[in-house]
Amino acid sequence: MRKWIAAAATGLAAAVVSVVATTATALPLAPTPVAPVTGIPNPCAPTFPFPEDASISELKDGITTNFGFKLTGSQWTEERRPSIKILWETLDAMECTSYRKDLQAKVDGNVGLNAANISGYAWGDWSLTKGNYVTYDFSKFQKALDSGDEGRLTRLVAHELGHVLNSDRYSEPEYWQTFKKLFAKEGKFSSYAGGSVTETFADVIGYYVGRCALDNPYDTGKYDAYYEYAKTYVFDGKEFGPAPGEKPNCTTPSADAEAPMPGAEPTADWLEGLSGE
Repeated sequence: MRKWIAAAATGLAAAVVSVVATTATALPLAPTPVAPVTGIPNPCAPTFPFPEDASISELKDGITTNFGFKLTGSQWTEERRPSIKILWETLDAMECTSYRKDLQAKVDGNVGLNAANISGYAWGDWSLTKGNYVTYDFSKFQKALDSGDEGRLTRLVAHELGHVLNSDRYSEPEYWQTFKKLFAKEGKFSSYAGGSVTETFADVIGYYVGRCALDNPYDTGKYDAYYEYAKTYVFDGKEFGPAPGEKPNCTTPSADAEAPMPGAEPTADWLEGLSGE
């Protein structure tokens, strides 16, 4: 009897160990952390990783093929490779959301990227330097690269694309009505946007993606409502950094870094024509 009890106990113990082991191995594994990209602490997992060894011609073809933008301009050069990489990786960092496809749909896919000189203060603009194109002045980008201020470039890329997303605002879509009510309640978001509702919309998006931008308003913890708007209405719940009020771990640019400046918004008449009204 004792031998039977001992054998039964041994068998039961083995069964318990087996169940525990099976249960342990069946637990889901934690997802592999996504490595940060320049200016973005928590990007989407790479869909189209930047091909370091590609030629400039291959990079241009890759942007058009992978992200759907036609390209023009004189600054797609080897000298501007670091700026091209910022642009590519920022686009890819948002690719797990509907942001790019949504903004392209606003203009029937008829939007391009122009790498060219912009006269005046602006480092980027939407349809001012060239109609139906977001223009980025890579020669000005170099100033930020030299200062270690890549986070602001990421913010600028997302900001200008935000103007494309917002180009249907004259038809008063629901997302825009909601944002105008939010702006009326919350007011000023950034120094650049000031009292402009359209520039605030673009900066709410730009700083949401570019969490490493110097003096990011979200770091203050004062703009939770704007943060939740970008998270819910623009980026499908995807967050690119820590919660508002928490500063991400980012490279600090030099103290005298020049702030990249977006361009002025296009005129109302032009946008009404663009949106088919």
